[in-house]
Amino acid sequence: MSDVLPANAKTEQSANSGDRDRAPIDHHYGRGWRRYGFDNLPFTERCIHGSDVPISVRNIFNRGLGKPHISFATLPPSDDVAIGMHIHRDVPSGTDVEEWYIVVEGEGEMTFSNGDVETVGAGSLVAIYPGTGHSFRAIGGKPLRLISITPTMYTSKAPITPMPDAFSPTIVVGEVDDAMNPFDATCSRCGATWTRPVDDHSVGSLAKWARSHACVPGDEDVTA
Repeated sequence: MSDVLPANAKTEQSANSGDRDRAPIDHHYGRGWRRYGFDNLPFTERCIHGSDVPISVRNIFNRGLGKPHISFATLPPSDDVAIGMHIHRDVPSGTDVEEWYIVVEGEGEMTFSNGDVETVGAGSLVAIYPGTGHSFRAIGGKPLRLISITPTMYTSKAPITPMPDAFSPTIVVGEVDDAMNPFDATCSRCGATWTRPVDDHSVGSLAKWARSHACVPGDEDVTA
């Protein structure tokens, strides 16, 4: 699945819907994380990859060429495919790249260019390897929700959303052990430091300290 529409695809339902799908998202880099969900993102009704069945889609990340691309989509149940048979190819280089589908909710049927047909449901991860054509439709009478991941992105019209050049979380982890559990951390806002207690093997005290030390910010909406 991609944000590049074929020439014969139906247009968006409103003049601004395509721009809405591709509009930049506030990723809350200053907090070091953000939750993305079907409940807190604006979606656009679009037809993709030659299908006549409109789906709800939202691009989350397009890190740039050769980097990850992630979209959320909801497919209505249909007799015809909601995502037409397609591959992912970087047109300038002719290199085919893989795509991963994670089914979050519902049941679907995937058809592949070698003739295979697979039924998938919630919890399924389908890896489509480079050059393998694939199509998708929802079955079972209920919508299907999925996450599409292209780990190595090809050419796209969507806006690039690169990571900040000097990204650093508010709570900066210092030394770590062999299991990558932090030994110490520093608040980049105020300089306060935390050191892991000897008996804190799962490092539960770090988040408690981060929430309670002197410069902890006020409530912020990090899911909108």
